[in-house]
Amino acid sequence: MKNIIKVIILSSGILFSCGGSKKTSQFDESLNNGKISESLIFSATEIKKNISKDITTENKFHYGNAVYKPSINSVQLHPLRFEIGNPILHLSLKDSLVLSFDDLSNIPQNYAYTLIHCNADWTPSDLVESEYLEGFFNEPITDYQFSFNTIQNYIHYQTTIPSANLKPTLSGNYLIIVFPENQKHQPILSQRMMILDEKISIKGSVKRATNLDYRNYKHEIDFVINHSGYEIDNPFVDIMPVITQNYRWDNTITGLQAVFVKDSKIIYDHEEENLFDGGNEYRFFDIQSLRYLSERLASISFQSDTHRVVLRTDKARSFQRYSGLVKDINGKRLIRKQESSRHAIEADYALVSFTLPYEHEVSHGNLYVFGQISNYVFPESHRMTYNKEKRHYEANIYLKQGYYNYEYVLKKFDGENLNRFIEGSHYQTDNDYHIYIYHRQTGESYDRLIGIQKLTSKDLL
Repeated sequence: MKNIIKVIILSSGILFSCGGSKKTSQFDESLNNGKISESLIFSATEIKKNISKDITTENKFHYGNAVYKPSINSVQLHPLRFEIGNPILHLSLKDSLVLSFDDLSNIPQNYAYTLIHCNADWTPSDLVESEYLEGFFNEPITDYQFSFNTIQNYIHYQTTIPSANLKPTLSGNYLIIVFPENQKHQPILSQRMMILDEKISIKGSVKRATNLDYRNYKHEIDFVINHSGYEIDNPFVDIMPVITQNYRWDNTITGLQAVFVKDSKIIYDHEEENLFDGGNEYRFFDIQSLRYLSERLASISFQSDTHRVVLRTDKARSFQRYSGLVKDINGKRLIRKQESSRHAIEADYALVSFTLPYEHEVSHGNLYVFGQISNYVFPESHRMTYNKEKRHYEANIYLKQGYYNYEYVLKKFDGENLNRFIEGSHYQTDNDYHIYIYHRQTGESYDRLIGIQKLTSKDLL
């Protein structure tokens, strides 16, 4: 995977670059005066109580990754200088996250953001801002640039978290909410991030399922927590492990109970409750250049003032053998324009067409194009429609130039999300797993994030 990332980056020039102009506005004046204007002073508690319930029927506010304004696109949240990294800060380090997005309305807006502290299950905690934020309770986004030499005009916004004026002080889960100056209860987007206060060590492993019924297509995640030097009163109650696969939150494993506790070690060694479908390697396409066809492109054209890209027809892989020929980046994407080093403002947009032949329309759910390409959620824009005449599913998605991973996920009407329905599932698949350990101390009203361990099925046991 590292080699793939290196090739992609080298082929397209310098890494993510966004410097540039700032506008003079109320935000800038507020900063210059050392204070934020009264119209911008409000609390995240107020947001939690008063956020509009009628943003849209589809995009009703929730504590997850979401876009609520149709003109917002290409939302990214990642560590500084590491575009495919996990959005995690360390409480004891001076590291930073970069939040960026495009507004295709091309009309400058005074945007700001705030942070809401959340519990381990991503419900809002009972903390008030003064308990987890230092400085102001919201921060203007003053760094923006207009797109340059693109067919699709847009404004690229970027901010760094934390800032000099807003610093989180506690570990745990946080929801970033971005909103317009005069519409503080009408967020345009939200993104999840985490802050780690490392108190424990975790030793984990990924292996084929112990249960023979699942051995060929599921991964088993076992781990041991060592909390030597850190007091945990009741490991069976106070500790909350969460396991994620490939940076997605819709299929997390939660509610695991320790199997055994010995001295300072807490052992989680299950055979059923800790299983993930191995899935398949992600599909990919490359639109870093709109001048020539890369491997997975069928055609590139210019129609109705829009770049149009048609991908080669895909195939269902549910009954195919594992090949492993394509090495993916586990669902991530890289925003790039091959002919430029200023990817953030010079990469253009294209309408990308996906086609998946299927003999009949699925009756028990909807198919989605899924991955970071969809912000790891299931927006209507990424839902496929069934063409009865041509007997295939199709979708047209407006995307910024870059290198993309994706897969087809069935979102069942009963709430279950299945990638194996189309993609198949194999124990050989290379996946990234993260183990998050939360701890609620006796008498406290929030969940600390005290340990994180990344595992890969490359080293499958």
